[in-house]
Amino acid sequence: MHREISTPSFDLTGKTAIVTGGTKGLGFGIAATYANFGANVVLTARTSSDVDAAAAHINEAYITGSNKCLGVTADSGKQSDVDKVVSGAIGAFGKIDILVNNAGVSGQTAAILSDECSEENFDLVLNTNLKGVFLLTKAVVKQMAAQGSGGKVINISSLGGLIGGKGLVAYGASKAGVISLTKTMANEFARYGVTVNAICPGYVVTPLNEDVFADADIRKKMEARTALRRLGSIEEVAGPALAMASDCFGYMTGTYVLLDGGQSIGG
Repeated sequence: MHREISTPSFDLTGKTAIVTGGTKGLGFGIAATYANFGANVVLTARTSSDVDAAAAHINEAYITGSNKCLGVTADSGKQSDVDKVVSGAIGAFGKIDILVNNAGVSGQTAAILSDECSEENFDLVLNTNLKGVFLLTKAVVKQMAAQGSGGKVINISSLGGLIGGKGLVAYGASKAGVISLTKTMANEFARYGVTVNAICPGYVVTPLNEDVFADADIRKKMEARTALRRLGSIEEVAGPALAMASDCFGYMTGTYVLLDGGQSIGG
């Protein structure tokens, strides 16, 4: 006789999610998707006008029930702003169930030995892309542990954290650090029922790079590096982020999902 199977659900009704860098690109796509599947969403970014506009758009176009989207202007690389995000989420929704560390910058593209590859650029990229993940996750998981109901942490890394791409030394180092941090956090937070995983996108078209990919020659060159011979979309990252935030990925922790169209297998 077959055991009764409980089929997985992507429903996030009753959950509260924080999405950093949630006003554009991948962050907005993930925040909108979570809202559409019932979650209360707290999105953050450093520019107030962008935060207000993104939150208003989600509340108007993606909310499906009594859930809401709250925007908080914050830099996750600053402890005072991190405290503001956590207190804002608790004040509005009473708990935190999901954290997506998406905020990031690419920094300058420059060879290591060039003058343009500066200490200032390295510090900027590492502060945003790695220190921000450390600070906000530490604060959020303290709250999750106090709640006693577990939680999900999803870190947005990159294919660049797995391969040594030329000219993006600080970006690659920061994203590799995110993968390592994901593993350490998964080990330490498992006792609280908190899973920690990462997503590593490859070439995905977003508002930040669409001007570059509008160049037909550049786009063709990038597409040729992938097995699928095309670039990825925001929705193709938001979908896996939804699955990872749901009960579907409850037994996965300390690893990453690679979304690169087959670039890493040689195209």
